[in-house]
Amino acid sequence: MRIAIFSDTFFPQINGVSNFAFFCAKSLAERGHQVKVFTVISKNDISSSDFHSYDFEVCPIPSLPAPIYRRQGLRMSFPFGFTLRQLKKFKPDIIHAHTPFAAGWEAVIGSKILKIALVGEHHTFYDHYLKHVGLEYAWAKRLSWKITAGYYNRCDLIVSPSKSLADSLLESGLKRPIKVIPNSIDTEIFSPISEKEKIKHKHNYHMSDFSAVYMGRISYEKSIDKVILAFKKVLEKDYLKTAKLILIVDGPEKNKLEQLIKKLGIDKNIIWTGILRGEALARAVACNDVFVTASRSENMPLSVLEAMACGLPVIAVSENGMKEIVKDAYNGFLCQADNVAEIAQKIENIFKNKSQREIFSKNSRELAMGYSKDKIMESFENCYEEVIKNFTPLNKSLQ
Repeated sequence: MRIAIFSDTFFPQINGVSNFAFFCAKSLAERGHQVKVFTVISKNDISSSDFHSYDFEVCPIPSLPAPIYRRQGLRMSFPFGFTLRQLKKFKPDIIHAHTPFAAGWEAVIGSKILKIALVGEHHTFYDHYLKHVGLEYAWAKRLSWKITAGYYNRCDLIVSPSKSLADSLLESGLKRPIKVIPNSIDTEIFSPISEKEKIKHKHNYHMSDFSAVYMGRISYEKSIDKVILAFKKVLEKDYLKTAKLILIVDGPEKNKLEQLIKKLGIDKNIIWTGILRGEALARAVACNDVFVTASRSENMPLSVLEAMACGLPVIAVSENGMKEIVKDAYNGFLCQADNVAEIAQKIENIFKNKSQREIFSKNSRELAMGYSKDKIMESFENCYEEVIKNFTPLNKSLQ
C-alpha cells in the first residue's frame, strides 16, 4: 500500500505521539509499504536526523516554533492545503492522521479534495494539557472534547490505543466508527538483560543497590513530583537509603523538579540521564528493578510498555489507560492517584520481595509481547484494507 502519515509532532521530537508516529512509519515501511510522512518539522531537524537511512520519506509542512515546548522543538502550522500538491503526486491508498491539529486538518483537506480514505488516530487526553495555555477550566475541557470529536467526525475510521480513550471520545459526540488498536513496541530492542549485564549497567550509573526508573517528558500532568516524593519516603528505610531513582527525562518542568530534589536533600539518590534512544535507552531501563509513574493522564504510554518489555514490574496509578496494561498484583501495582504514601509502600514491596519481583518481571515481559510491532502493524494493515474497501467519496464532508 501507499500510506500517507500526517502528524504535528515527529522524530526527533520526544513525546509519546511523535515516538509512535515514527515507529509506525518505520515499521510499515519495513513491511514493504510505501510511506510518506507529512509533518511540521524544521529543515535543521531534517538535515540532522538522517532520515535518508529509513525506507520512508519525510515532507515538511511550513511551520513556526511553537510558543509552548519551544525547548523540545515543537512547531506549529496552519491548515492551508500546503501538502495537496505532494499528496496528489504520491497518490496514497490511505491517509493516517496522528493528531487533530494543523497537520491533521491538512489530512482532512487532502482526503476531501483528493477523495482518499482517512484514518484518524486519537492518542491522548488532550484536555489534560490545558494548563499549558492557562485554560484549566471545566468549560475549556468540555470545549476541548467537543472540538476533538468534531475533528474525528471528519474521518472514515478512528483508531484509539485504549478503550478508556475511545469511550471518552464517544461520550463527547463521536459519530464515526472507532476501533481499539494498542500502541506497539520493539520487543527485540526492549528486552530483559542478564543479571551480569544488569550489574554492569548499574555500575556504570554508580548504583550498588536497588533502583527505580521513570522515563518520559517532564510536564506537570506527568506528576513526576509525586514519584520523587514517594521515593523520598522509600529512602527513609535504613536498608533502602542507598537506593537510586533514574530519571530519563527532559521537559519544561525540569528546573522545578531539581529544586524539589534539592529541597528534599536526596540529590545523591537521583540520577539524570537526559534523553536516550534505541539500545542505550533500552539498557538504561532494563538495569533497574521497577518502573514508577504517578501520571493520571496516560492513555497507553510507550514508556510503560517498553519498561514491561524489559521485564520491569510497574507501579502506576489506577487511571485511564493504565488500568488496561498494568494488572494489579500480577505485573506490578496500581495505586490511588496522588497517594504518595501508597506509591512509596508499593516501591518498598517490590524492592524487598525478590521472588515477587521475579514473578512480576516475567509477567510484564509476557504481557508486553502482546504489543509486538508485527502483531500491531498487522492490525493496522487489516484496518487500512477494511477502510479502503468500504470507502466512498460521498461519505466525505467538511461540514
